[in-house]
Amino acid sequence: MGLARREFLKESLSALGFLALDGMPVFAAGAGWKPKGRPKLVAGILSDTHLQSGWDGATPHRGFPLTYVTNAMKLFRERNIDAFMHLGDAAHRGKNVEIKYHRDIFEKFFPRGKAMDGHTVEKLLVVGNHELYGDVAGGPGAWAPNIWKDPEERKKHVLCSDLPKQWEASWGEKYEEVWHKEVKGYHFFGRHWSTKEQTLADFINGKAEECSLKGDKPFFIMSHARNHFKCNQALSAYPNAIAFFGHWHQSNADWKTIYFDSFGGFFPNIQVASCRMDGGNALDANEHITKSDVFITEAERNSAWSETRNPSRQAMIMNVYEDMIVIERHEVGQGGRIGPDWVLPLGRHKPHPFSREELKKSVGKPQFARNAKLEVAVLSGAGAQRRGEKGQEASSPARLSVKIPMADGNPDSRVYAYDVVAVGDEPKTKLFKSVFFSGVNAGIGHEPNRGVTEVEIPIDELPSGKALTIAVRPISSLGTKGSAIATTFRPRASGVQNGAHTT
Repeated sequence: MGLARREFLKESLSALGFLALDGMPVFAAGAGWKPKGRPKLVAGILSDTHLQSGWDGATPHRGFPLTYVTNAMKLFRERNIDAFMHLGDAAHRGKNVEIKYHRDIFEKFFPRGKAMDGHTVEKLLVVGNHELYGDVAGGPGAWAPNIWKDPEERKKHVLCSDLPKQWEASWGEKYEEVWHKEVKGYHFFGRHWSTKEQTLADFINGKAEECSLKGDKPFFIMSHARNHFKCNQALSAYPNAIAFFGHWHQSNADWKTIYFDSFGGFFPNIQVASCRMDGGNALDANEHITKSDVFITEAERNSAWSETRNPSRQAMIMNVYEDMIVIERHEVGQGGRIGPDWVLPLGRHKPHPFSREELKKSVGKPQFARNAKLEVAVLSGAGAQRRGEKGQEASSPARLSVKIPMADGNPDSRVYAYDVVAVGDEPKTKLFKSVFFSGVNAGIGHEPNRGVTEVEIPIDELPSGKALTIAVRPISSLGTKGSAIATTFRPRASGVQNGAHTT
């Protein structure tokens, strides 16, 4: 490659946002890191588990297995949790029995509500919108009105017929519009789906003196839906609060599920991913992956809803220490942790450790291993067939396959996506793509295809040139970027004619 071409490539990568951010991990747990001492409180956290009965209204629906909730509860028992948190949408169609599935699994692993060492495991629960679907007939599926057509009979089987009565009968827990529980000296507050946010804020403020909420000791707020600015502002006297919510089904592989700045900057709000049977946890489908002016391609946008390409059933474990909170992100389908633990140091810090800019320092920069290489090959259209408009078989266009090795060179920073650029002879011709890491939602060590991510680019979309430079840079969900690796591809030597795609 000549000097001019090297300089152009350098400038092109820079213009495309390929300059890595500075900053070392500050509040992220590095590989092999363990906090000192034992946690004062351990909580297992689930949300949006969406269990459903079959048409008999009693046994689990075949398409909604109990497998993943069972896996999570087994993990929670092994970790000897003090509390079990569920953030709603446990009952997919609002039936009592769908809650009872959860209760039975809980009692299987915590008989009589006790952990293996005999201590009580407290249940901390909120109602989601799906718990209220008992009278909804949304289609031909196993909705309650399709099973029990008689409204009077249906009342016996659905939560919404008498929520306080049915909730207590199903979960074994008293239903209150807002509630407070203390576990090992730590305070938890919750509101249900139909409870107004201000009611929760007023309740917490009313308990502030009794519970000694002011100070550095954390307390926790639970809801299914997020709490908005007015509610958070009403609680602004408590920067030691930490809120958890569900509902959005965003993957916790994405560090942006820690909300602080955009929720008022008063205290962190953490969205907990779904443990739903189909693994549907959305990736970053509605934003730019990077700060470049190029959107994710439509194909990648479609794949961002991860039940098709990146299925993941997720759970959290929160460990509360004297001076920090450590949050583990687990995948409970195939197993493993989704990435390094999130660490929140307690006390007053400016800027806040969970602000977006500080998190960018925490997440660090994913890197390729020193010997990592791209594999580039031409996939001929002759062997791959596609269906024509009139039912006739036609050859698919030739494509360039780029196989990207897993960027695991920095174990403290897990890769989330890759930026791919193809640069030709002319400075104005280039192709740019963003693609999710194939194992983005998998537990570490459980990545599909050994973590290799394959990108296919139609040959006629490649920029023109006798030689193309294909460069790939790993990025985190917060946009921090590691070093790129590159290779040269010569179209004519491969027997193909590339086009001229200008962006």
